[in-house]
Amino acid sequence: MSVKILINNNDDPKADYITWCPTPCKITSDEPNAVEVVLNNKNPNQGGQVVFFQNQMTQPAGSLQFIVPPNGSVDFHIAGKVDDQTGVGFPSVEDKDTIIGITEAGTGNLLGEKALMVRVRKNANTLTIGERDRFLDAIVDLNQAGAYVELQNMHLSSNSREIHGRSCFLPWHRAFLLDLERKLQEIEPSVTLPYWKFDEPAPNVFRRDFMGVPGDAAGTVDFSGANPMVNWRVEILGVGSNRRIMRSYSGGINPALSRAAYVQNDEGQTLNLGDIFSVFSRRATFLDPGGIEGDPHGSAHVSFGGEISSIGTAPADPLFFMLHCNVDRLWAKWQWVNELFEPINPDAYPNQGAGDPTNNSEIGIGNFTGDTMWPWNGVSGNPRPNHAPGGGLPTSPLTNVPGPQPKVEHMIDYQGQHSRDNNLHFSYEDVPYTFDNTIV
Repeated sequence: MSVKILINNNDDPKADYITWCPTPCKITSDEPNAVEVVLNNKNPNQGGQVVFFQNQMTQPAGSLQFIVPPNGSVDFHIAGKVDDQTGVGFPSVEDKDTIIGITEAGTGNLLGEKALMVRVRKNANTLTIGERDRFLDAIVDLNQAGAYVELQNMHLSSNSREIHGRSCFLPWHRAFLLDLERKLQEIEPSVTLPYWKFDEPAPNVFRRDFMGVPGDAAGTVDFSGANPMVNWRVEILGVGSNRRIMRSYSGGINPALSRAAYVQNDEGQTLNLGDIFSVFSRRATFLDPGGIEGDPHGSAHVSFGGEISSIGTAPADPLFFMLHCNVDRLWAKWQWVNELFEPINPDAYPNQGAGDPTNNSEIGIGNFTGDTMWPWNGVSGNPRPNHAPGGGLPTSPLTNVPGPQPKVEHMIDYQGQHSRDNNLHFSYEDVPYTFDNTIV
């Protein structure tokens, strides 16, 4: 008997990755007779776990039973499991360690199984050694292939007014993170971006076998010989690539032992900055330091000396992306707490429609829901920056959204919470998906 499951309705193994958002699947049979099957987690005590939905409108269940017609198929949905009482999720720790068992109803005979991965972004301080090393290997491979420098060139000081000091600060950086993550997943599909939770000590992050430690008085970052980052060289347009990452501890405060030196707002305080986006973000002008963009975001950056403390050089230090991953996680958690995912809701994002194409201020192009975002749109010249590095946003084997030229609106409902068609296929381990007031 030949029965198999297609994740994301796709027979390509590159599509066997899910998050907390319900994912469309299909079970097929080439048998001449109908077969009644039961789907469940085959290894419920280890690896990632899933829940099942008969269709998009049903509640999640730990198993699913149905009849597959002769030489036919049945559609269903799955999602990574999150305990609806505790909010604790069950993500994977290894590639495709989640196993769905297909058994014959009545006899209990195993008809087949399907391996997949519940792939979500995790706290860098709690990664397994394997998760940490796969991330490091992938980002170093990307750098050695010459692709990482394009990310650095997107964030030069000359580009800053396109991406900072405006409401689009959060959506733009969400796309920026997704750009890197998709590039890393082309190298190693099991990788996600880890986040540095900068309001807590991170002893497992700031060590020689991960993000390194200052090795001399100047702050030159020291890595262990086994860390692939040991040969990382800073590469910045117009500066060159002849030196190591510089990162000293501001005020002598070691983030392995303390929260980031200048961060004032912890997670709870950040979530309480305001219950509408314009207050939560609250940096409507470039000089306004309020909202999340000021603290904890800006405060985390300047908790170090070195590349990461300056806009034009910050991405040259890969810690930048772990810092911004936490900023994005805080926005994602704020969205979940306040149920603000709908792009047309001004409380979720205030600038609706299209911006003024003649400027890049708060009322300008690139800052409104219907605007495409630079540099992925390939547009250069006033009021955009004078270059557009990197090409379009990378594609994904899991989804066609947001496409190579993302709009601001695409970044708001990132998990398909309001519209599952907009699922960008990334989630955070501690930000669940809610369906009909139930945590999936």
